[in-house]
Amino acid sequence: MERVTYRSSSVVAVAMLSLLMAPNAGAKPKEPLHLQPSSKWLLNYADDSCRLARQFGEGDDKVMLVMDRFEPGDGMRMSFFGKPARTSRMDGDAKIRFGPDQAEQEIGFYPGRGDGKTPALVLRSEVRIAPRSEAENATRDAGDFGFRWSMVTPAEEAAVTWIEVGSPVSRPFVLETGSMGNAFAALSKCTDELLDHWGIDVARHATMTRPVTPISDPGQWIRSGDYPQEMLWQGQRALVQFRLNVDASGKPTACHIQQTTRAKEFDDAVCKSIMRRAEFKPALDADGKPMASYWLSSVNFHMGL
Repeated sequence: MERVTYRSSSVVAVAMLSLLMAPNAGAKPKEPLHLQPSSKWLLNYADDSCRLARQFGEGDDKVMLVMDRFEPGDGMRMSFFGKPARTSRMDGDAKIRFGPDQAEQEIGFYPGRGDGKTPALVLRSEVRIAPRSEAENATRDAGDFGFRWSMVTPAEEAAVTWIEVGSPVSRPFVLETGSMGNAFAALSKCTDELLDHWGIDVARHATMTRPVTPISDPGQWIRSGDYPQEMLWQGQRALVQFRLNVDASGKPTACHIQQTTRAKEFDDAVCKSIMRRAEFKPALDADGKPMASYWLSSVNFHMGL
């Protein structure tokens, strides 16, 4: 069975039965754990991504927030490391809210380990601070692979002063970030510089009339049979973020792994399958002329029902 979301392939190889205990109807909800910053924001410029991280709390309550962005825009991958991020659930949705103005969101997650022992909550899908509108979701679900989300404004970014994580953690926690305007501005500056590093014409890109657009469903480019057999036998899961160079004819010319959570076998499986099956309409500049560009996506290798 394959579960597919826009710009994300999900590969399911074997069935796994999860028995979840129903919560006690009379149990009183736990008060959130409020954590103050215990480090400065740290920004890392990598060849294919930008990472913004900060530590909150101390001792057993310490949580490290990590946000990765792989191209200009307002989407990001989020992970939380520390004992408060521990969960007994193996899969499902995490409840995330960027307060005080934004609505709660439910984002798929994986439990993990940061350094072999530190509990981690890894969000499987790209997140932005404002939930998608009904109109955006309807357009995406209609199969418009070239569809672009509306942008989150700098004012909305600056208005975020805390991030709350609820289910699946046993006790919700709130990261008291303060205004995130400057942090997101620094992250955006980093991602703008990525294009130049990739050899992309930044000025031409800024006025393009069509991004690189898949001709067929990207969810069919990675299939259950592509799951690395040794990793499957070991029950290994992975989240692989990748970038394709796409030339002016729409042909993918190179595959780059931007971030991965597991063994190289997964990276090789992604690039081999994507380069064989992917097909695109090229990006168009302001004059409607084809130009070289790129396409980003991610693959979730996991076992599920």
